[in-house]
Amino acid sequence: MVRKYEACILFDPELDHGALEGEVNNVSQVLISSGASIVHQELWGRRKLMYPVKKKNEGYYYLFFFETTPDALKKIDAGLKHREKILRTLILSRKEFPEFTKNGKS
Repeated sequence: MVRKYEACILFDPELDHGALEGEVNNVSQVLISSGASIVHQELWGRRKLMYPVKKKNEGYYYLFFFETTPDALKKIDAGLKHREKILRTLILSRKEFPEFTKNGKS
């Protein structure tokens, strides 16, 4: 049964624009190769963190909205777990997706 999910990925703040795009593409490939269908993705930008994560005080927040089966989440988690430039990952189940603005990627 296909369900809706939201993933918030916190990337290393030392990435330049090109490297950040490369990491985002790598995350997209992990999602797609695990059987997920990406509905929307958007950069929230570089933000100061409330507490240090892996000795970093800032990070780039990136959101992915996707559909997949619950079994595929294990593959996705395994694919993202050891990425060096990802500081933290949070995947939440959603009942519905929010309405997306035109300034975000789709």
